Amino acid sequence: MRQHTRVPIILKGILHANDAARALDAGVDAIIVSNHGGRQVDGGIGALDALPSVVREVKGRVPVLFDSGIRRGADIFKALALERAPC
Repeated sequence: MRQHTRVPIILKGILHANDAARALDAGVDAIIVSNHGGRQVDGGIGALDALPSVVREVKGRVPVLFDSGIRRGADIFKALALERAPC
């Protein structure tokens, strides 16, 4: 896709560090950690659980956005803390 457009490419649905690495290799401009509302699926990983490993993999090379599980202000603080947590 990158070779066909100059508009920013933002990839949504990343839940694993290896997928984030592949997205970076493909030239995306940003990543959205999201399970597309998959919290209703038994055994599906929550986006909040995936956030730290994706952020570690990306290492600040592109913006990482988060789209899932935010229901109240406390959830925002949890996501920010996980994003910055040393591992």
